[in-house]
Amino acid sequence: MPSDTATAPNKRKRNRKDKVGRPSGEASRARILNTAGQLFAERGYNGVSTRELAKAANVNVSAIGYYFRGKKGLYRAVLQQLIEDTEPIFEPAAARIKAGVAAAGSDREALTAITRDLIGHLLRAVLGDARMRWQMGLMLREFHQPSDGFAILLEHRVHPMHDAVAELVAAATGRPAGTPETLLLTCAVIGQCMAFGAARNLVCARLDWPDYTEAAIDQVIETVTRVVLSALGLAERGVPGSAGSC
Repeated sequence: MPSDTATAPNKRKRNRKDKVGRPSGEASRARILNTAGQLFAERGYNGVSTRELAKAANVNVSAIGYYFRGKKGLYRAVLQQLIEDTEPIFEPAAARIKAGVAAAGSDREALTAITRDLIGHLLRAVLGDARMRWQMGLMLREFHQPSDGFAILLEHRVHPMHDAVAELVAAATGRPAGTPETLLLTCAVIGQCMAFGAARNLVCARLDWPDYTEAAIDQVIETVTRVVLSALGLAERGVPGSAGSC
């Protein structure tokens, strides 16, 4: 008959396996964040209860208090996670715009290339990234109905990108970056890209697209690029539909 000493290692192995098989605290926290983000994007902060959040994330209600100190803390954590998730998309783009504008000076062709890169980068992120789909919805909801978390988005996500694009707009139009005209045109440029994300269902219905496929995204990028280049006075010669083309 085997001794207790002989069976102890096997018991330890089973225990370790059991622990590996259970969701860790970090996994539960991440699942709550992801689930809550999508529900907040769909229904807003006031449109979903703590109990509904817990049920959708398959956790006890107490887990929300444990990890986030309640629904309000969870919402702020969702916004913070959104900022972290989108940093690889927006931060390099903003830095590239600033560096490109500084190097371009008054070179219109260089400014045109920077603009094309900007529109392509933003639209591919907004339209092609599945996670960005609900994150964009959450940001737009904050823009329409700001909560006390709006300041987080404004400081860490909106201002850096808008400031960079304002430098591009200023270089293209010859106006200072801080004028109302420049700031409004900056909002219009970025808004063009966000609009196609917000109106996904409408655009796809009008064009009879099943969704934004790669080919569809390419079409949207080309269309928006032409509009933005024209607005900035950078419309390319020889491009069909642009100012100055034959």
